[in-house]
Amino acid sequence: MPRNPKIVSKTMRAVKSADTKPEMKLRRGLFARGLRYRVHRKSLPGKPDIVFGPAMVAVFVDGDFWHGGQWKRRGFKSLGAQLQKVNNKKYWIEKIKRNMARDTQNNEKLKKAGYKVIRVWESDINKRLGWAVDKVARQVQARRARALK
Repeated sequence: MPRNPKIVSKTMRAVKSADTKPEMKLRRGLFARGLRYRVHRKSLPGKPDIVFGPAMVAVFVDGDFWHGGQWKRRGFKSLGAQLQKVNNKKYWIEKIKRNMARDTQNNEKLKKAGYKVIRVWESDINKRLGWAVDKVARQVQARRARALK
C-alpha cells in the first residue's frame, strides 16, 4: 500500500540530523579532553558534525541505520536482508544507498581539500565512548603536530 507523502514528509522532518545524542556524547568527551572545535560547518562538503579547523580534521557521527552500518552489526548478509520485513523495502534500500554514496563523495571532496575525515558509528559512541574520543583526539593531535613542523 503506498504511503501518504505528507505523512512520510512529516516523519522524516522529525528525524534529527544535528545535535543527536551520540554526537553530543562525542562532543562532550572531546571538550573534556581540552579539544575545541566548530560544529556543522556549512561551508564544507557534507556539513561535518565536528570540525577542527587548523588541524583540518572533519568528523561525522553516522547513524547505524541511516548510513548503512547496521545490517553488518546485526549479522545480516545484506542491507536488503535487514529490511526484509519493512514496508516499502525498495525505497529504504535506495535511500540508504544514496546516503552511503553521498558519504563517499563528501569524504573524497574533503580529502581533496586537505582534510582528514573520521567517521564514527553511533553504536561505537554508545558502547565505547572512550575509544571514539581517543580515535578523534589522536588524529587531531597528530595533524596539529605535523602543522607545527
